[in-house]
Amino acid sequence: MIILVNHTINNPASFWQSAKENLPNLPEAGVKRVMQSLPNADMTTATCLWEAENIDSLNAYLRSKVGDTSTETYYEVNTANAIGLPA
Repeated sequence: MIILVNHTINNPASFWQSAKENLPNLPEAGVKRVMQSLPNADMTTATCLWEAENIDSLNAYLRSKVGDTSTETYYEVNTANAIGLPA
């Protein structure tokens, strides 16, 4: 499943350090990969495209890695109607 995540980041230094440390270790249980990460200029918000089994698995993964340094909203991408998804 392809999942879009909007991150609101309240501690950019910790959030991005966790990403740097943990993303190279993917895949992990229920989470295959991050396909794109698109942060804003001051790194306090980001939109990321993930491949995971489901939203619950991805949320559990993110909570275990970034804790309370951010809050997220999620939605499953309708891949049949999406344009320009990365391979």
